[in-house]
Amino acid sequence: MAILKKNIWSLFYIIAFVGVIILSSIVYKVFFQIEKELQLEQENIVKVTSSSLNSIFLQYESVLDILGIQLTLDNSYQTLNKARPILDNVLKLNSSIIAFGLAKPNGQLYITSSNLKNIKKLPNLLNKEETRDSFALALNSDIMVIGRTYYHKTLDTLIIPIRKAIRNNTGETVAVMTAGIHVNKTFSFLKNTKNEVFLFRNLDYYYQLTSQRTKSNLSIYDNPIPKTYIEATIRKIEKKYNTTLKKIKENKKVTTIMTNRYKNKSEILESFQYLERYDIWVVSYLPYTLIMKNVYSISSVLVLIFILVSIIIYYLFRYIDGYEKQKQEALYHQATHDYLTNLSNRLYLKNEFRTLDSNKPFSLLFIDMDNFKSVNDNFGHDFGDKLLKEVSNRLVSFRKDNDSIVRYSGDEFFFITNVTDKVKIKDISANIIKELSQPYHLGQYQFRLGASIGISQFPEDADNFDDIKRYADIALSEAKKEKNTYSIFEDSIKHKYLKQSLIENELKNALENNEIYMMYQPQINRNGTLYGVEALVRWDNNKLGFIAPDVFIGIAENSGMMGDLGKFIIKESLSEIQKLQQKLQINFQLSINISVKQFIEKDFYENLLIDIEKYDFDKIKLTLEVTENVFIDDVDFIVSLLNKLKQQDIKVSLDDFGTGYSSLSLLKQLPIDELKIDKTFVDDILIDDDSLSMVENIISIGKRLNMVVLAEGVETIEQKELLQNYGCDLFQGYYFSKPLKKEDLEVYLGKKF
Repeated sequence: MAILKKNIWSLFYIIAFVGVIILSSIVYKVFFQIEKELQLEQENIVKVTSSSLNSIFLQYESVLDILGIQLTLDNSYQTLNKARPILDNVLKLNSSIIAFGLAKPNGQLYITSSNLKNIKKLPNLLNKEETRDSFALALNSDIMVIGRTYYHKTLDTLIIPIRKAIRNNTGETVAVMTAGIHVNKTFSFLKNTKNEVFLFRNLDYYYQLTSQRTKSNLSIYDNPIPKTYIEATIRKIEKKYNTTLKKIKENKKVTTIMTNRYKNKSEILESFQYLERYDIWVVSYLPYTLIMKNVYSISSVLVLIFILVSIIIYYLFRYIDGYEKQKQEALYHQATHDYLTNLSNRLYLKNEFRTLDSNKPFSLLFIDMDNFKSVNDNFGHDFGDKLLKEVSNRLVSFRKDNDSIVRYSGDEFFFITNVTDKVKIKDISANIIKELSQPYHLGQYQFRLGASIGISQFPEDADNFDDIKRYADIALSEAKKEKNTYSIFEDSIKHKYLKQSLIENELKNALENNEIYMMYQPQINRNGTLYGVEALVRWDNNKLGFIAPDVFIGIAENSGMMGDLGKFIIKESLSEIQKLQQKLQINFQLSINISVKQFIEKDFYENLLIDIEKYDFDKIKLTLEVTENVFIDDVDFIVSLLNKLKQQDIKVSLDDFGTGYSSLSLLKQLPIDELKIDKTFVDDILIDDDSLSMVENIISIGKRLNMVVLAEGVETIEQKELLQNYGCDLFQGYYFSKPLKKEDLEVYLGKKF
């Protein structure tokens, strides 16, 4: 059923096929029904004809019997004067008898009716071929004998001779009465039968009578039916009825077979019945073409009805199919198009670009709207949706034939064009950025956005669509560094990407190969005592050498490896510092950097507590450092998590404050214990008033919110003293110590503290 629903024409073809079978079955039944009805009708014709002929011949036999009695009463048969009036009187009483005669046993006619006056010209009946056999048979028969039908020239008509012997008292044949039956007058009833009817003699297979009565057909009586044809017909009858000819004759049964005429070999339906008394077969046949004509007549009506019904069903199915196609197209459109902008979506992208033809190159422009998130955050998603619709409308204005525009996700769009010339692509990209950067007017508000575009090309950059997308995304990342510009995936970007890919590939096995290790940089109080250490992860690779943390940490976050790496950092730091504190018998703070990816993991909080308990670390001596980016997505979740950490006496430090997302209003809501001034500000405080002012403000904010303020990147005594004068609480940098391995840290702590 699923296949039929999928393709309704399959159901139509099945119905049509079943319809043809049913029609064929009906036509087949019609054929046999018509054949059966015509056979029954023909058999009835044979029966009626046989009965009529038998009655007619019996009547003539009665006439001959009466005539014989009259002729023998006073031996009138012996003299012409006595016999002829009797014969003439019979002719007057029965006009169907055309002539009478008396013949001697030697075959010579000696008395005739008045219409046959010249007896001498009449042939001897034993000498003439047409009369010889029947005359000889009549000499020895007690019943009337029917002679061969022939054309009588003297009487100028077709006659059937009938003969019966006249015997004396001793039973000796003294004469033979012979009469000619007028065929047209006697057997005119045969004209009313639509079937062809004929009689043939069992004695010699000559035609006795046929419904074909024109003079041109008189020759039919001159030759017998071929014996081979009669024998073949008999075999067919015996085979069909599984009996013998003798039994068929005895039972006087009507038999019917399908056979071929012996003359023109045309197929006919032929019925037979035997008249035993007169040794004659009554036959009726119907041309097979007439049967088929009736079949064709009825079948044509059935076929016409079938065709009309089929046409109706066809148009019904066509309507249903059209409706279903429209429905499927609508569903497909709905599935492959973005509900908001009506642009194509990812499913369309997957379907259309599943396979690529290198003879059909294209360029993919990966478009990302700059500053769009602030619209959603500040004005709500309704405004954001309206803005996206306007963005899509502006993109559509650039679409040419065969171009595709796809809303990839959020405020990201794909513009796919057959244009591959880099100069033209740059022009198109610049124009798109220019158009998308124009003000957006929504009600009383006006918005200004920018757009960054990353561009890759098929097949120049890759031979599959996934790589084309990835390369466009990489180019987009380069463009977003400046924003409101475009970047084409070229060799420099490709080399950078390949290097990142190589780093990513090596990073997968770094933990297993023990290439990742921890270093610690001391953090100093205002009075010069030890406050704690910051755990810093490092990676030395056999193939690539030393990889900076700011390089591989970002790759780990983007590739999904940050989870395992973060767990290693936490476990390794807790383990090493706890052992060191126990060995040196001193307590100090441990700061561990936590990635955004780690922080939003489902079981981060629970796993952290498990690790703290496992390594028997004092929770009050643990500080988790987070960057401002952690607050970009789900502020409520982050605040809730920070509060839970606060309840466990775990401190939270906000790293790189002033360089990212945080606002003062947000900072007031957060349970932050420590603000960390970024090294970029500290570097220039001695020479740049803006940097100095920024540092002063950060320290002031921290103090106002009762937070500890830590300055990192302190490299000189002047920097340290200036920061101290502004109220900075903690210091970290090369002035005090560079990051140390655990062994070097042990030595450092032993000497200094």
